[in-house]
Amino acid sequence: MPVVQHSFLLQSTDELTRTIREAFHIAVTGRPGPVLIDVPSDLAGAKMVFEYPDEVNLPSYKPTYRGNAKQVKQAVARIRRAERPVLYVGGGVVSSGASEELRALAELMQVPVVTTLMGKGAFPASHPLNLGPVGMHGSKYANLAMTESDLIIAAGARFSDRVTGRLDEFAPHAEVIHIDI
Repeated sequence: MPVVQHSFLLQSTDELTRTIREAFHIAVTGRPGPVLIDVPSDLAGAKMVFEYPDEVNLPSYKPTYRGNAKQVKQAVARIRRAERPVLYVGGGVVSSGASEELRALAELMQVPVVTTLMGKGAFPASHPLNLGPVGMHGSKYANLAMTESDLIIAAGARFSDRVTGRLDEFAPHAEVIHIDI
């Protein structure tokens, strides 16, 4: 399983500025994440002129921003069937700037919202639908909502062990819709 979005191996100092620009572009677009630039030891101390390029030329890099139509239809069907859905919100909502959309969705559906620690601030703390953080650092109400839910709609959130605890006991009756933003 890869741990970086992409990795670059520098062959010469001439590639450095272009590589930094491309690496940064990949790291912050699409699904944000780490990018590795491997600088061989013979290049690490080399002198060079640093000129940052204005444009990125990555013809093969095409991040997907649209949902799969079949998966979206399946998600809608699951949401309609759900009796005890919960919105589980992580830092991806914050970093993507989707807080207003989250609020609109929660209010439209009248669904409780629980957050990861990184998701705090994605949904107003004073909002009546906000049950607070979930997991080992979470509130009793948020954890109970997850345990009793029949559908978890995860938006920009990971299922870390600090939230799930023992996987065989986590949300035993819930289906999961995982929205990667």
